[in-house]
Amino acid sequence: MNGVTNAKRIGRVPRYHRIAEALRERIRGGALAPGARLDNQRELAKSFAVTLMTLRQALELLEREHLITRRHGLGTFVAAPSIDYDILQLRRFAGDLSAQGERVTTRVLDGRVTRADRRVAAALGLAPGTRVVALERLRLVDGQPMSLQRPFLAASLGEAALRADLERTPLGQVLEFKLGVVIGRARETVSAVRLPRREARALGCRAGAPGFESERVSFDATGAPVVFDHVYIPGDRFRITRELRYEGAMA
Repeated sequence: MNGVTNAKRIGRVPRYHRIAEALRERIRGGALAPGARLDNQRELAKSFAVTLMTLRQALELLEREHLITRRHGLGTFVAAPSIDYDILQLRRFAGDLSAQGERVTTRVLDGRVTRADRRVAAALGLAPGTRVVALERLRLVDGQPMSLQRPFLAASLGEAALRADLERTPLGQVLEFKLGVVIGRARETVSAVRLPRREARALGCRAGAPGFESERVSFDATGAPVVFDHVYIPGDRFRITRELRYEGAMA
């Protein structure tokens, strides 16, 4: 009797839900890795013995769950993991994700001494044209590009950072343990943008794809600016979260 009841229940589950669950299991089980391209829709529909309309309903369900992403003219891909970012907490990106069990790696793309433009100079409290160190790092989570970071520091601090192994040691640790500079607070602005061509290429996205641009100034215990970070993050790999507390009646 139970077997008949269970069969009836399975029969009542919409076909597209069962297809979505099958694909969901492949994604979460690792059979379909982040960035993997799914078969085209006609092949998928044929493999599940359903119509294109039914398959598309299943894909729409997975897309709403941020498990897949569809790129016009290219196909359907397994989405890279999304990172929840609490904008009210001052945390180290790599350390926080590693604590969550994510495999975080850093690839240093550039490191050089340059002259501060007006924006960098204003953020660091320097005169325009002052020597600064500009770094460029790509953060990867489980091998997938997650953020393109460009920290700027005054030359007196940045030259020590250039000598450090920044692929293994976070910049914050270099500042704290080698230079005695402890970050106490930061001011950050996050904007929704279309990713510029160069940044999109580094992040494995198409130019113009939705993304986030973050500008953060970090200050030491005395209130002096230490690091100006300019960061780009693909929009499908980043979620802003906040914990809210209401006082009195909620409007």
